[in-house]
This record gives sequence, structure tokens and C-alpha cells, in this order.
Amino acid sequence: MKKIFSFILLIIFVGFVFGFTNTSLQEEEPAGKKIFIANKCVTCHSVKAEDLISNTKLKNVPDLSDVGTRRNADFIMKFITKKEKLNNKLHMIAFKGSDEDLQTLAKWLETLKPSEVK
Repeated sequence: MKKIFSFILLIIFVGFVFGFTNTSLQEEEPAGKKIFIANKCVTCHSVKAEDLISNTKLKNVPDLSDVGTRRNADFIMKFITKKEKLNNKLHMIAFKGSDEDLQTLAKWLETLKPSEVK
């Protein structure tokens, strides 16, 4: 009976340690990524580096995986609110979230750079 009790305690302990370790190793998704998904930006844009793939049938879907090497957060905020042009064109849809969400999204997009550039 003591062996069974000891074995059960061992299993519980291992489960607890594994569960705690597994939980602590999982990183929370960045807030900007959550905003990107919530605002359905992935409808028209991919971020392959973050496993966000657009399922649109449109051609030439922009992949933003390295947008941070070309644009800073200030430009991104202006562009997605239609206050700035890119290649003489305004963004197709104006961002409709809060100012705080806009800043968070733009700062996250600014961090998207190839790993050797970061």
C-alpha cells in the first residue's frame, strides 16, 4: 500500500513540475500581435515570421515579417490611419481601434525584423 501511495505522489509531483515548467516556458503572445489578429489585419496581410498567413485570394498580399527594417512605428501609425502615403497610395482601410491599440500595434510591427537584424 505504501508503494502505491508513494507512486501516486511521485506521479502528482512529476505532473506538477512538468505543468509548471511547461506553463512558464510558454510565452504570452505580444499585445500587438493580438491586436493585429483582432482587427483582422491578417485578412490582407501575412506575417509569416509569426505564423500569420493571409487566406485572401488577392494577389501580392504584403508579408510584414520584416516591416520593421523599412518603417518605424510613427510612420506605421500614420499610414494605417490614412495620414501618410506609401508608394503614393493610402492604406486601403483606416485602423479603427483606440489610440493605445494603434500605438501597441505599430510598435509591434516595428519589431518585425529578420532575426539577424534584431
